[in-house]
Amino acid sequence: MILQDGASGPLPGWWPEALLWLMAGILLAATAAALCAWALLQRLNSLGQEAKTLAVLHDLKRTLDRWLAAREDLDLRRIEHLLIELRDGSRRLEESLLRGQEQRSSETEALVPRPNPGLGERVVNRLLALGYERVELVAGSEELAALDGADGDILVEARRDGVLCKGKVRVRGGRIDAVHVQPAFPVFP
Repeated sequence: MILQDGASGPLPGWWPEALLWLMAGILLAATAAALCAWALLQRLNSLGQEAKTLAVLHDLKRTLDRWLAAREDLDLRRIEHLLIELRDGSRRLEESLLRGQEQRSSETEALVPRPNPGLGERVVNRLLALGYERVELVAGSEELAALDGADGDILVEARRDGVLCKGKVRVRGGRIDAVHVQPAFPVFP
């Protein structure tokens, strides 16, 4: 109730209760804001710790860049080709070992011992050792028998890295003297 001289009278009955609820709401909001601020500070501290551990990555990158700059002569393509050659060589070695094991097991089971490897088998083994695959001798067994103690050439076909190669193996006195095998297609300029 308002008096005529502008002074106010006693407060209405609901005002103290409203004031109590208003103060409780303000206290609750202040507590929630304080808890949020505390949680944000904790998160900020943990992010600071993580940033310190990530600073090591910058040092590592600098060290790696310095090392790579010092090793510019390192040719990754050449290393890749060497690894491919090693893989192919190990495959050929494995195949040779398996063939040898099969031959030994068949020789022990045979009633008649096998003679020393002939000229054709020596030619095939030489080409396999040079990295050729699926080696085929164009010459017949009669021609090979004639060259076993003489001079001459044996025509061969083989594959290397999937490319058909043709050529000849020169024989001198029954021994392999030289191997001349090239891809079957002409080389473009």
